[in-house]
Amino acid sequence: MQVLAVVGFGVLLGFIGLTMTRNLFGYVDAEARRLARNPWNRVWGVPDRDPAEVRQDVGFTVARFLVGGAVLLLGAAAVIGGIVLLVSGPLD
Repeated sequence: MQVLAVVGFGVLLGFIGLTMTRNLFGYVDAEARRLARNPWNRVWGVPDRDPAEVRQDVGFTVARFLVGGAVLLLGAAAVIGGIVLLVSGPLD
C-alpha cells in the first residue's frame, strides 16, 4: 500500500509539473491574469498590466519553467522510487 501511495503521489506531482510547464488546461494563462491584476499591486503602486505582457516577461517564463520542471522531476523521482520499492520487496 505504501508503494502504491508513493507512485500515486509521484504521478500527481508529475502531472502538476507538466501542467505548469506546458500550459495544459490554461494554467499559465490564468496565473498570468491573476498576477496582472493582483490587488497588492495597487497597494505597492504598481499599475495593472496586460496578462499577455506578464506572460512574455522573462522572469515569469523562467520561474514557470524552473518551478514546473522541479515539480515534474520530483514526481518522476517519486514514481521511480516507488517502482524500486515495488521490485525490491516489502519495506518491513
